[in-house]
Amino acid sequence: MARRLYHKGTLTAEAGTLCWAIAVGIGFLRGQGWVVSEFWVVMAFLSLGLLLIMFGIRWEMTADIRTVSVPALTHLHWLARFCPRAAELLEREPIPVWRDAFLVDAACRKRGRDDDAPRH
Repeated sequence: MARRLYHKGTLTAEAGTLCWAIAVGIGFLRGQGWVVSEFWVVMAFLSLGLLLIMFGIRWEMTADIRTVSVPALTHLHWLARFCPRAAELLEREPIPVWRDAFLVDAACRKRGRDDDAPRH
């Protein structure tokens, strides 16, 4: 299984947290005597980090009502060839929501790992 469904909202919020960490690092350098403009600390990294975190949280909160994208739907159809849970989901809902897609993807991957485990 080459493709994987990612929580894009979580990844976006993590990028915002990384921006905050960079802002703290630049602020520390400023405190050590480095010539760094306050603009880069406050406006660029803290503001960008806050926006990324807010967008990521919003995206994750709407995952229950948003339908999956075309690449994710293609991935689910590919999974349906091997995993009965994915086939069942696609029969029940022609275009599922992200929440169900994440659950099915995780269950099918777990099933795939269990099938590949060596048997004694």
